[in-house]
Amino acid sequence: MIEISATRPTMGSRFPRIATMLAVFAVLAGCGGGGGGPPPADPVTEYRALPPGVPMDAYHWADTFSPGSPVMAFGDVLHVGSDVAPPADALAPGGTRGGAALSRGHVRDGVGGEDVAEWVRLAAMHNLSDRSVTGLATYGGSRPAIVTLVRGPETRNRFTRFARLTQDAVAILNTGLPFEDRLRFNRYLHPGNAFPRMIGEIRVRFIPKTDPLYPEGADPGELGRTRVSYYAKDGTAAVHEVSGDGASYSDVLVDPEAVGPLSDPEATHVLVHELLHAVGFVSHTDPARFASTLSDVGFYPGTQPRSLIHPIDREGLLAAYGRFEPGTAPDDISAESLGPWAETSFHLRGDIGIVSGGLAFGVAFRNGLGQPWAFGPRPATILYDNPALSGTVIWNGALVGVTPSGREVVGDTALSLDMDDFLGRIAFTGLRYGGGGTWGDGDLRYAVQADDLGNTFRRAESAFGRAGSAHAWNGRDLGTVTGAFFGSRHEGMGGTLERHDLSAAFGGKR
Repeated sequence: MIEISATRPTMGSRFPRIATMLAVFAVLAGCGGGGGGPPPADPVTEYRALPPGVPMDAYHWADTFSPGSPVMAFGDVLHVGSDVAPPADALAPGGTRGGAALSRGHVRDGVGGEDVAEWVRLAAMHNLSDRSVTGLATYGGSRPAIVTLVRGPETRNRFTRFARLTQDAVAILNTGLPFEDRLRFNRYLHPGNAFPRMIGEIRVRFIPKTDPLYPEGADPGELGRTRVSYYAKDGTAAVHEVSGDGASYSDVLVDPEAVGPLSDPEATHVLVHELLHAVGFVSHTDPARFASTLSDVGFYPGTQPRSLIHPIDREGLLAAYGRFEPGTAPDDISAESLGPWAETSFHLRGDIGIVSGGLAFGVAFRNGLGQPWAFGPRPATILYDNPALSGTVIWNGALVGVTPSGREVVGDTALSLDMDDFLGRIAFTGLRYGGGGTWGDGDLRYAVQADDLGNTFRRAESAFGRAGSAHAWNGRDLGTVTGAFFGSRHEGMGGTLERHDLSAAFGGKR
């Protein structure tokens, strides 16, 4: 096994730069269980077989969860999901549903196959300062990598600032990954002691460079570093080749004293950069070739992309995990081996007028990946402080989505929320293909919980629990729901629904 350490020095006296240096070390291969925690409070008493075609390993780990879609503030706009919304006038009108004006069409908004292949080829070279490792080092195996926060002063629980930003960064990376390969987030903090390392684990630790655990000789202005261990075909050869098993585990170390002065978006961008290294992309991209989150150009406040990840990185993630096997040699990565790669996306969009202006929701589909999104005006207050909301509040609207094969799906949406405990239900009903016919059994229903100290809501329960020492499906609808409230007085809502068989967005008003 090979361990590669990527470090980040500063960029002068203003702010740290995004840059890494490469070192290669031989390490022992180890395996074992990771530190877990108490079982979830929702056990199941019997096993239930998942329906045919469901990728079990993308769902069933009850001690981990999908962080859902990222939620970001762009000025006065609150945005959920990928930042890929097309202009409304770029699409053709497509009727109405649930009070939403629908539109559809194609927009050329992707990155070309030549550029995507070059990004992946560079990632397989590990060529920062040493060429002794070669081959694409993405995570292999049948289950997605799991991100685990190590408990410390900066991560006392999952709601501290750096813990929250780490979860946000994971959600941002997931917007570019195939559904089956999206990163999971451990719901328990790792104790940070000598627990055996779990294969496929990415541990994130916030420690200052003065901590004995931080590698010696670090640049005083370094933000952090990432160490990635790979399975190698021959650990004695002059050039180590990454095996088909790919990455084994990674460690992300971030100095909270260096990152602390940064704004939330800037700090999240740093974490996105480090997590890109952690999932197998140790090399840096050429700033003259790409505008990339992995570029080694300087990092200054306000220079990060709006969505905190560049399009080339998002598409490179999809290509690396969706088109190439771990261990693929750089010489075997090209536009030809990448295969057909579309630069044009198919878009579905819905628009709903509200008092504060309007909200929009939709989904982009290209190269087999659905990317849902929703946005609207930021509320004037947090949900808890809105005196106009009491009892049970209901928002009604529509849903638009695409299947993995690109078929359109439309339906109705209804969200009900109890303002006493901020618990509610969201129902997607009348789900039908655009060309006719019922999608699935025609409906999906989820319990949701709103954030009383903010303006977001998420799925409140898991579809899996424990049955003794194993994990089992409890029969609830599969999927991840992430939403936000829009408008000065929360008169609108919208968000994303993500499953193995449907990528969708929804919106509504009360």
